[in-house]
This record gives sequence, structure tokens and C-alpha cells, in this order.
Amino acid sequence: MSEGHEPSIPAPTTANGRPLPVGWDTLRRSRPAAEPFDWRTVSGMFPAELLATLEAEFPRGGFTLSERPDGIPGTKGYRTYNLPLVHDDAPLSDNLARLSPTWCDLVGELRSETYRSAVEQATGRDLTGCLLQIRAIRYAPGCWISPHTDRADKIATQTWYFNSGWRPDWRGELVVLNSPGMDDVADSVLPDSGESVLLCPSERSWHAVVPVAEHAAEDRRTLLAHFVAPDPSLVRQ
Repeated sequence: MSEGHEPSIPAPTTANGRPLPVGWDTLRRSRPAAEPFDWRTVSGMFPAELLATLEAEFPRGGFTLSERPDGIPGTKGYRTYNLPLVHDDAPLSDNLARLSPTWCDLVGELRSETYRSAVEQATGRDLTGCLLQIRAIRYAPGCWISPHTDRADKIATQTWYFNSGWRPDWRGELVVLNSPGMDDVADSVLPDSGESVLLCPSERSWHAVVPVAEHAAEDRRTLLAHFVAPDPSLVRQ
């Protein structure tokens, strides 16, 4: 790793003395879609019992509203509720204290070298020296993100969904776009529980989140992890 980067902590153990049964091989073996950029869905990383626990214990408190209006040239518009958990590799203890033990274990797993290595193997991108950021996000009715490609210093981004009863008419799907146009859809992914999306930002990686319908009976619940290059020269490959 580059000078000044603190090693990630080892994978945590549960009360049974074993790491969480996360499907790292499923992530390593994932393959990108052919178009329009390097992105892929990754299903089945969490076994059913663990997934049910993560969904039931998804964090509830401490979220703050973050919003920016759409239509500002060169900027991403959004409306989401966020709970930062790890910032630049550093765990945020006050927010982690809001999590259940299983969720704390999951954050620890994502801070491990096992996860970093799995993302490297899946994407082919070198994450040496990259800083990890993790946050839980709630999309209440009316929440959304406008078309964007992600910041140039983001090297890899992964999102997991925790909504087992999500209905298509509640919307809130991630849309993969061919261009900045919201109607230029190449593919879409509903936030079904256990589904995950891994993407490598580039100049062509246009994507967005469709507004959650006002009649949706629950929030769109997601966990986001991304690796950020601390050196401006370590940008899009």
C-alpha cells in the first residue's frame, strides 16, 4: 500500500468466533455487462439467514437529509437520507454505535483486506492506497439521484439493497444510462433484497436513481461502499 495508508482491520468474528458468511467468491467471479460501461449485478453474497437479519436490523436513526436541486450545470442533483459509517478508512464510532452487532460485523468485513482484494479481482482495478468510504442510505418517498458518472477520484463503487418486499410500482430503480438523458436507459435494477451493483466509474458511467414513488410503503434501504483515490493522479483508468 502507498505511504500513509493505514491497513484495513482484519475481518471481524461473530459471537461464534467465525467471520460472517459473506460470499466473497461470488463477488470475485462476477462479470461486467457488455454495455455501456463496466458495471455488473452481484446476487447471493449474503446467505438467506444473514440477509434476513441485515434487513430486519437495517439502521433506523441518525440519518440526515442531503439534497441538491437538479439542473445545476456540471453537478449531480439528489435527495437522500445518509448515515456515514466509515470515512477515508476511519470508522465513525458515534454512528457505528447505532448499529446492531451483525451490522457492525458487516462494516468490519467491508473494511478488511478480503473485501478490497475481492473488488480488485472482480474489476481488475488496483485499489492500493485507495480510501474506503461506507454509508447507509434511506430513500424515502420522493428521494432520487439525477444522471451522473461519479466523481473522477472514485475507482470502484458497490451498493447493496435491503428491501425484500419492494414492488416495481414503488419505482426507485437504479437506471444504467447510455448518455446523460434520463430516458436513454440501457438497463435497470430494482432494489430487491440481496441484490448488489458494482460499477467502475468512467466518463461513460452514466447512472441515476428514479424517484421513489410517493405511495411507497417503505424506504429504499441501501448500503454504499466506494474506494477513493487520495492522489489526484490516480483517477479514471
